[in-house]
Parts: sequence; C-alpha cells; structure tokens
Amino acid sequence: SALMEAAVPARARQNAHPLAKAVRKAKISVAGKETDLVLTAYADRVFIIATQNGKMGTLISATGDSKTAAVGNETYSVKVLMGRRNEQISELLARTLVAKIGKNVLLGLNIKELDTKAAKELMEKIIAYKVW
Repeated sequence: SALMEAAVPARARQNAHPLAKAVRKAKISVAGKETDLVLTAYADRVFIIATQNGKMGTLISATGDSKTAAVGNETYSVKVLMGRRNEQISELLARTLVAKIGKNVLLGLNIKELDTKAAKELMEKIIAYKVW
C-alpha cells in the first residue's frame, strides 16, 4: 500500500510479514537513550517492539474485551507471555496502548530504565507513529 511504501524503505518491506498491513521503523529517544521502534499493523492487532539493545525483551499481550463489558465500560486483559513478570509499568503501558489504539496489542519491550515518565514518553511516540 502507499502508506507502507511511504513509511518503510524497500529493503524493510521485502522482509515484512505478508499479512502485515503496514510496518514502520524509527529511531527515537526514550529517557535520553536511543531506542529502536518497530510498529507492525495486522488486521486484528498491532505488534510493537521498543528496544534499546536490539533484543525483544519482555513480550506482553494486551487485549480489549467488549463482549463481557457493560456498554461504555470495556475491560482489558494484560498477560506477560515471555520475560519479566510483575513489571507494573510495562503492563500499564500495554493496557494504555490497547485503550488508545483500539486494537489488541502485542508489545515487545526492552527499555533499561522504564519509569512512569519514560513510559508516558514512549506511549506518546508510539501514538505519533501510528500505523493502524
């Protein structure tokens, strides 16, 4: 698509998953440290990787479930699939992203010092690079 061509160099598009609707890569700064950001939009979810060392780190799945919620009160489910558990800021970031994006989120997160300020900064930059 034109969006994908504008957002991603040809070499990166060749490596994109065939089911991906759009892919966007960027180098950003989070808490003063260079961070690689990769956003991949699929029909049913957005896969986000934010890493400061080239590794995926903790993998978190965040989903919205409107079927079990009362009207206007969507519920969210956050599950750590791999990596560090009980990192409340990472889980809160994933939950906030699914609420703001409106799609399920798979988040690969490897940020060295993720405090609430860094999480908010990262969330704002992810939203600014939207591919969904």
